[in-house]
Amino acid sequence: MTSGNVKKAGFAAMFSVASVWFTTHAGAGFATGNQAWQYYAIYGVPGMIFPLVSMGILSFALYELMLMSQLINARSYGDVMRCLFRPHEKLYILFEVFNYCIVLAAVGGVISAATGMIQEIIPMHIIFATIVVGVMLFILIIFGADLVRKVSTILGILIIVSGFTIYIIGFIKSIDVVGAAVSAMDAPSGWIYPLWRAIIYCGFQCVAVPAVIACCEHLNTKTSIKGASFIGFLMNGFGVALAVWMLVGWKDGILEANAITLPNLYVCEQLGISFLFYFYKICLFCCLISTGVSCIFGIVVRLENSIFKNSKGVMSDIFVRRIFISIVAILVCMGISSFGLTKIVSVGYKYCGYLALVICVIPALTIGHKKNKDMLNSGNTGLIIKE
Repeated sequence: MTSGNVKKAGFAAMFSVASVWFTTHAGAGFATGNQAWQYYAIYGVPGMIFPLVSMGILSFALYELMLMSQLINARSYGDVMRCLFRPHEKLYILFEVFNYCIVLAAVGGVISAATGMIQEIIPMHIIFATIVVGVMLFILIIFGADLVRKVSTILGILIIVSGFTIYIIGFIKSIDVVGAAVSAMDAPSGWIYPLWRAIIYCGFQCVAVPAVIACCEHLNTKTSIKGASFIGFLMNGFGVALAVWMLVGWKDGILEANAITLPNLYVCEQLGISFLFYFYKICLFCCLISTGVSCIFGIVVRLENSIFKNSKGVMSDIFVRRIFISIVAILVCMGISSFGLTKIVSVGYKYCGYLALVICVIPALTIGHKKNKDMLNSGNTGLIIKE
């Protein structure tokens, strides 16, 4: 293999890991624009800058965690967290708590957003619309989870492509408003609080940790891990920033129309491009449902052989276990959805962010950095090879 081929293979591996981070990030909150609105756009110019700060901090944390996974030859985030907290390995449970909480909150947000879209098509009480979404999720989890996982990547690509098309066109059409906001240095809440909100955003985006650690096995040099972290920073940082720049340009209209729950959909409608509007709307609904199915199915798979490992009688049947866990998880998420997408993103994600900062981001940047340095200095390089 030539050196050129080596470089190309290295970049492909780095890009694939960065893409996993981005697709994990680009969930319901990102696709609807609700996250970008709540944590950045409402703060004006600071919100236009701080996505880069937020994703920059997370990229350093992910670098340390990926490096640790390679140094100890681990493919499970659980093993990495246990190493991070050793000799107090049981603290790993706190990350499990965060992981379940953020996933349940995310699915609650999915149900809330999908319920609102169903009500637009068929006027009905919110309770009935929520039940419709819950039934759809249950049927797909039990009978179509494999199909959903196969098409979820395609749906993710479609929502990203349509979303970024909206961001670019929407930004261009409102560039004068954005320019005026920048010229006036519009910062209605100052700079300190928006920075804190950006740090919280960094915290709950640690939801990407399990997926990133699981797929970084081909990054066998420090340079390749740094490269994946940097590419991920560019994709996620500028991806959010572009969404914010667009939303800042339409800020007054969003507030006037009370469209803060689904701001991207509002902007898309205002652009007057019928095909793009309906294409995005269909993709958004399908992406919401596929995200809900994937998240709940992930919970089902993890719990079906742990909680009911030694079960007898009816619970010894794996299909029955899946039905039971799915129903419980969906009911919990339906309950969470009653708070509405805006409160879930603003409040639920916020507290998940607090927890993740304490049990993931800060430990990774401090304890993790020191442990990685010590392992490298002692020659315990694991899968990491010299460059």
